[in-house]
Amino acid sequence: MNRSALKYTWLTYRREQLWFPIAFLALFVFISVFMRHPAIRFNLARAYLGFMVPLLGGIAAAYAVLDDPAIELRFATPLSAAETLGTRLGLILGVQTLSALGFEVVVYALRVDLSPLGGLLGLQLVWFTPTLALIAVATFGSLAGAQSAVGAFLAGALWLVQLTMKSWFELNGKYVFLFMGVFGSAGNDLLMNRVVLLVVSVALLLGAWALLHRQERFL
Repeated sequence: MNRSALKYTWLTYRREQLWFPIAFLALFVFISVFMRHPAIRFNLARAYLGFMVPLLGGIAAAYAVLDDPAIELRFATPLSAAETLGTRLGLILGVQTLSALGFEVVVYALRVDLSPLGGLLGLQLVWFTPTLALIAVATFGSLAGAQSAVGAFLAGALWLVQLTMKSWFELNGKYVFLFMGVFGSAGNDLLMNRVVLLVVSVALLLGAWALLHRQERFL
């Protein structure tokens, strides 16, 4: 990815996609500081890392490509589809990563025990895996429907359905359950779940890359 592509992405980046994650981070930090009970603090940490970070990432990704005020000019540049997806989705994933890591620092400072979510690597996968999956779903949905709102709806609907049907997914759809690690699952099932979600995410991103080559659909 060249510097000009990154600079253009930053200049056309919707600032609310930056302020929303910061606002939610500040809100959860504020509540965590004042809620002193360890169980409440743990549940807040799990909710932010496992639920809010993925949702915010998915919604932001839905508007990452098509919500460009100069999309016609961008298509006229030699910037490849892979570079477009890489710079725009990379920025979103970077913002969510910094938010998650920043919150973890605060949580550790408050001496909240996050060991039920796994070790250091497992804790990162708790939020990274569903975040990547919802980013992929939202991006593919936006480009397939040629509208950003389609991707945002798909990501939000998937997030809501899986949360409200938690018990069903744990029994019948555990390998595609976004929040399996959030609820403290472990073992081979969790490993397979993460592998499946990673493969599906890559497949959707490849599909988005292929769709982005059909530029006439988005003008």
